Amino acid sequence: MLNLRFADFSGIVYRHTAIVQPPLDMLLNAAHGGRFNPPISFPMLYTSLNAQGAKAEFIKSAETFKATPESLLPRMLHQIEVDLRKVVDLTDARNRKFLGCSLEELIGDDWTPTQKIGTRLRYFCDAILSYSAADPKHKNLNLYIINPNSVAVVDSTKIQTMDDWDSIKPVK
Repeated sequence: MLNLRFADFSGIVYRHTAIVQPPLDMLLNAAHGGRFNPPISFPMLYTSLNAQGAKAEFIKSAETFKATPESLLPRMLHQIEVDLRKVVDLTDARNRKFLGCSLEELIGDDWTPTQKIGTRLRYFCDAILSYSAADPKHKNLNLYIINPNSVAVVDSTKIQTMDDWDSIKPVK
């Protein structure tokens, strides 16, 4: 892993959840898996770097459930402050090349390559920065570990309509 470039990341990230789901809950994700964690493996907290990225992820998840986004409202949009020291940036072409992953695989519908990367990096970093597969002009920060010294929920907003996403302002 010596050839990987690690970075620090401090700032606000966004995550949408069902109304009843706690903002830092990763149990459903651990059971069902996600882009970087296979089902029944290890949990990850999937977040977006901005509210519009979280909205794009929500719309893509609605498509996955074959539902209209409006039918899955209301939702909660959480602003989470993170301060991480060891992040692998997969928007960096050199890191992708070292890990054997193309941009197309990073944002594609087949999660096999990215789940292999997530499994491989699990013990080497705090999080993975990647392009959003829902909308590659946005980025996601996908966290392995929730530590109260480095991760804190600073705001939660109820999203009632699709337009509500557009009025969210960062806490800081």
